[in-house]
Amino acid sequence: MLIRKLIIAVTSLALLSSCANTDVKQATLHDIDSGGEQAKVQDSSTPTKSDDDIRSAYENYLKHASKNDKSRINALTRLAELEFELSEEILKNNENEHEALLNNKLYHEKLDRTISLLNTSLQDYPATKGNDKALYQLAKAYDQKGETALSHTTMEKLANRHPRSKHYTEIQFRLAEAAFSQKQYTIAEDKYTEVIGSRKNNVFYEKSLYKRGWSRFKQGFYTEAVDDFSHVINLNKFDDYADLTPSKKGLFDEYFRAIGLSFSYLDGAEALSHYFSGNSEFKHLYYAYQSLNELYLKEDRNSDAVNALNHFAQNNPYSPHAPVALLKTIEIWKSAGFTAQANMALEVFYANYQPNSAYWNNHPSIDLKTFNQVQNTLKTHILTITANHHQKYLKSRSREQYHQAERWYKNYLKHYRSSSRKDNIHFLYASLLAERQQYAQAFQQYELAAYDENIIINKNAAYETILLSADLMNLTSNTRHQTTLWINRLLHYSTLYSQQYTTDTKTISIISHASEIAYKDKRYHETIELAELISATGSVTLALMDNINALKAHSHIKLNQYQSAEDIYRALLKSHHLTLSQQSSFFDGLALSIYYQGKTAADKGNVDEAIQHYARVNHSAPKNPTAATGLYNAITLSMTKEYWQQAIGFIKRFQHQFPHHQHSRDVSKKLTVIYLNSEQDIAAARELEKLSKPGQDQEYSIAALWKAGELYEANQDYHSAIRTYTQFSETYTQQFSQQMEAMMKLVALNQLIGEADRESAWHKKIIQTDKITTSSLKTTRTMFIASTAALHLAERSHLEFSRIKLALPLKRHLKLKKAAMQSAVNLYGRAASYRSIATATQATHQIGNIFNEFSRALLQSARPKELNEDELEQYQFLLEDQSFPFEEKAIEFYETNLAHIADGIYDEWVKNSHDQLKHLFPVRYQREAKLDGYINVLH
Repeated sequence: MLIRKLIIAVTSLALLSSCANTDVKQATLHDIDSGGEQAKVQDSSTPTKSDDDIRSAYENYLKHASKNDKSRINALTRLAELEFELSEEILKNNENEHEALLNNKLYHEKLDRTISLLNTSLQDYPATKGNDKALYQLAKAYDQKGETALSHTTMEKLANRHPRSKHYTEIQFRLAEAAFSQKQYTIAEDKYTEVIGSRKNNVFYEKSLYKRGWSRFKQGFYTEAVDDFSHVINLNKFDDYADLTPSKKGLFDEYFRAIGLSFSYLDGAEALSHYFSGNSEFKHLYYAYQSLNELYLKEDRNSDAVNALNHFAQNNPYSPHAPVALLKTIEIWKSAGFTAQANMALEVFYANYQPNSAYWNNHPSIDLKTFNQVQNTLKTHILTITANHHQKYLKSRSREQYHQAERWYKNYLKHYRSSSRKDNIHFLYASLLAERQQYAQAFQQYELAAYDENIIINKNAAYETILLSADLMNLTSNTRHQTTLWINRLLHYSTLYSQQYTTDTKTISIISHASEIAYKDKRYHETIELAELISATGSVTLALMDNINALKAHSHIKLNQYQSAEDIYRALLKSHHLTLSQQSSFFDGLALSIYYQGKTAADKGNVDEAIQHYARVNHSAPKNPTAATGLYNAITLSMTKEYWQQAIGFIKRFQHQFPHHQHSRDVSKKLTVIYLNSEQDIAAARELEKLSKPGQDQEYSIAALWKAGELYEANQDYHSAIRTYTQFSETYTQQFSQQMEAMMKLVALNQLIGEADRESAWHKKIIQTDKITTSSLKTTRTMFIASTAALHLAERSHLEFSRIKLALPLKRHLKLKKAAMQSAVNLYGRAASYRSIATATQATHQIGNIFNEFSRALLQSARPKELNEDELEQYQFLLEDQSFPFEEKAIEFYETNLAHIADGIYDEWVKNSHDQLKHLFPVRYQREAKLDGYINVLH
């Protein structure tokens, strides 16, 4: 028992474990407790003390300290804390070894020492601030030692002496729990109320509210108990029951069970309805009634249980739970054996909650799950009551029972027709009608029970349709039209029955009778399934046999029995006496039968089988028009399955056999797709080149030729790529943007293969094309391409300019260099004129560089040899005068480039211009940028 008490003590005080006393920071204890807060500020050279050292130091201190020593209380509480920490450590280490803990002497010594120290502190210093902490710790130690009464007394002291303590709320809760467990419900209620009224962050609020409800319940204050229970439920803000987690469902059930139990001690459902009549915001009201209902059912109080649910439905008629509640009343009466009450409840429920009732129409917001649940249950009840009335009619032949059964059959079919076959309603209703000799109506119900289109799903019902159609066909009151209709039904259903139940004992008589009717009425199309029975007599000629088999084969096709049709056509084509017309007709049929096998397989998702059938059309009837269609479909399906090589084979065969077919071009397109998907890019490119010939779909031709070029390029067949892009640029001159892209690619490709002249030629072609194109067709991209081309040519001209040295004779070389300079500047100017920032800043900077280079070249030019020293000096001054304007011009262009900074542009070329300006103005240039210089050069 002691072990159990220890475990309970540890569990019940789990929340106390984080609230131990902290050290009182006194300077006199600074050197004793190196494990406290003071240790954080000790010199790193001070050795850390162990807990044993600290405890010994405190013990020694207490031996010599007087009661008047202000630090003594701190030492007492700190030492108590250390002793209790050790006991908790022992408890933790032995939490799974109860016997060892019970016999652990040190554990009990430490608890006793803790208790002694805390009692000494409280006795010697009764008015000290913080004694609530000591009392809290003492209560915890008593509880851990198993001395529950002392723990309880200590908690009461804390509560009475320290109502403002941070532990007050928790202590009141634990005192309330103790009072409740001791059945002191009035005391428990008061203390739970104290906890509930706490203004602090109260973790015990919900539990206290719930337990106060039970305290009131135990005292017979049931209404007040419901107040607390409903408050707890509202506090939780539960979602819909189906959406709750298992733990939340447990709480939900517990709380509502408490409410139900409370009302069971009052006036039951009436008291419940009265209590919540003014509380429309209570979300889960239904579950209060349900809980009360379940309590009554456990006590076999069926009438009270039904009354509880009826009360809910009457007082909450628009609730989505109302129909669910009333369905339960039917179940209660049925389970209790009160059939009359159950039927009466069902009649009322059906009137109010059948699928088309006003309730559902007026409450469209009720979820589908609830609707389906209610309707499925109602359907089950209708099945039961219908069967009861039907059985009673068969026994009594009572007109009343017949009408009741008929009414409920009609009710079922009105609302639940989609389930009627599964529940065998049509067959049962038909048998009821047949018993009353309502044969035409009975036939309709048997028909509905028996067939799903041309498939028999109820053998007995199908047989009844055949018997009834034979009887109805022979009625003397029939018109010819009516007789024809009944013959149609007889032959049709006889055929279906014979097909589906070939070994049934009734089949022979059915077929015999039906075949006679069919022959008399010349209905060969409807008697296809009877053909073999007729031919088996051996009395027909070969020609008649061929005709019957041909009709049979045609019928199989109409009934989607294509394999059977194929077998018959193949057999017919082996005949040696066929006319050309018959051969042609049978080949048509053979091709179609195979083709439709492919289509059927494709519709079912059996693609491999479909491909096989489509390809077989070409093998079996190669000259038939269907062969090309089948082969085309085989190609398409092979592509969907990524059977690339197989598809290529089919395409080659198609191109060979049907070169002028309407799908020829499309087949070639598919071939390019296959080559691409099977990583045969070069082959795909060649096919695309063929398809790109002008004259058909220009949009496709453009795309095909371009794609061919890309494929050649990607696969490093540069010469083919050049050929393709050249053809594109020369053919599709109206496609300006893409033509420019093609020429750009030709520039890059010629550069790759080292054809510098061709590269430059295409650069020039780009510029020429851009010149003759209207501005409305130009885009940012085309202007970038043109500016790039101009930039390339400018760079070549720039190189030429840089290569020309101002050697003697100076006049000739100066003329050459000036001409090269002007050419390069013009080209750079053109590049910049496109206003593409990507090239404009580079072009502007390079113009500045050219002027700067020319300025330096003048200064570094060769000097005439015949000049003396004075003349040479004068010549130098002259060169400086000549070079200065060019340096000024260079500065203007650098500054023009630098002006882009105002637009947020600072790329490599703007930076280079900036660097040049810094070089030209070592200190810091103060010139205003001349933005017009850039424009003037361009014009």
